[in-house]
Amino acid sequence: MSKFWEDVQKRWIKHGVSVVLDYTSESAMALNGGGGSRAAYAHQIGAQLDIDWEKLVGWHGFRTHTVFINRAGHSLAKDFGDQSVNGLQEIYGGNADIGIKFVYVYATQDLMHDRMQIAFGKMPVNIDFSASPLYCTFMNNMICGSPKTLRRGTGGFANYPGSAFGTRIRYWTLHGVYFQAGLYGSNPDLTTPKYDRSGFNWSLDRYRGVYIPAEIGLIPSFGKDNLVGHYKFGFAYDSTNYSDNYWDVNGNPLALTGVAPRQKNGRTQVWLEGDQMLIRNGSGPLHGLYAMAGLIRNDAVSSPYLYQYYAGFVDRGFFKARPKDMLGIMFTTTTVSPAVRATQNLLYARGSRKLPQNASFPQSQVTAIELSYVIHVCEGLSVQPDYQHIMRPNLQSNKKDIDAVGLKIHAVL
Repeated sequence: MSKFWEDVQKRWIKHGVSVVLDYTSESAMALNGGGGSRAAYAHQIGAQLDIDWEKLVGWHGFRTHTVFINRAGHSLAKDFGDQSVNGLQEIYGGNADIGIKFVYVYATQDLMHDRMQIAFGKMPVNIDFSASPLYCTFMNNMICGSPKTLRRGTGGFANYPGSAFGTRIRYWTLHGVYFQAGLYGSNPDLTTPKYDRSGFNWSLDRYRGVYIPAEIGLIPSFGKDNLVGHYKFGFAYDSTNYSDNYWDVNGNPLALTGVAPRQKNGRTQVWLEGDQMLIRNGSGPLHGLYAMAGLIRNDAVSSPYLYQYYAGFVDRGFFKARPKDMLGIMFTTTTVSPAVRATQNLLYARGSRKLPQNASFPQSQVTAIELSYVIHVCEGLSVQPDYQHIMRPNLQSNKKDIDAVGLKIHAVL
């Protein structure tokens, strides 16, 4: 970062204006597994504007947040026929291969001596619900941002870089204990060309219902080293109509009749997630060894995926000589809905090789194991070598496992 830009930022922040520019690239190369291209590159260039209106004009507790991005590149996972929640490069996707994508703009208002906060605007659900700064330690897309079956399981769970109009209220009942709930428009076509790739379409014509998430969180701290944990239980309901995975409108297996699927009103989701610092390596909130785990369950009747579960470790400052480096190890598995698999089995038995969920063989589950190390090069720049092993790509047991190496570069101004 140049001295001039650093001085400009300090002056702006003093008056409540924060501007962050960043660049992230993710390159991946497959070592085996068949498929098409052996390597792929994707990037994101982002611009974020945060304004503290209390510093700027004296409006106590009011802040606004805006983000624009540019994404481009190629998905290596798709070259191997994997269009599921697995993505070897998390920065790819969101239908954001476009010059400028408007991601979100929303405001927050603190109330009751900062015990309550209200947010409203056009925003992703996952900036508040099922969120963790540890998720994007990893380059695979299964959990970065949030566990991806929440988005793929229900259209109302607007996931970055998508956003939806909505509001969220959070209340700290006790120190370290909070409850939050939200109300968002549910748009099953979010981030697709059917709606708006650029994010500048603010119309409500594609909204089909409302998405209502609620979450209880606990943030305990243990011992003299202040070993911090984050635990959350969430539940959500989407009022949109979705197609049944197995039955047609007449109550017969749709795979046998070819008749339109029965429509089911509403989907539910549940998530239970947590992380706990086990060893402290420094004074910062992430400086230590964290254990993390989670479980997500979707509606099997109309969601493509039933379960996702993950577990891992993230350790920042393990080497005393490298206090800002970070090591991550992660395991995550996603299972298909039994209703989807039943439909796929019927179609496959009849000779079809073009099955629901972009499959060519009845699906079961996909598992990713990842090892990643973030090297802090200098202030504002990190380089991250990465290794991934993918079992049953696209949840298909007939696909070869993939071993891939990657490199993530992140620069911030």
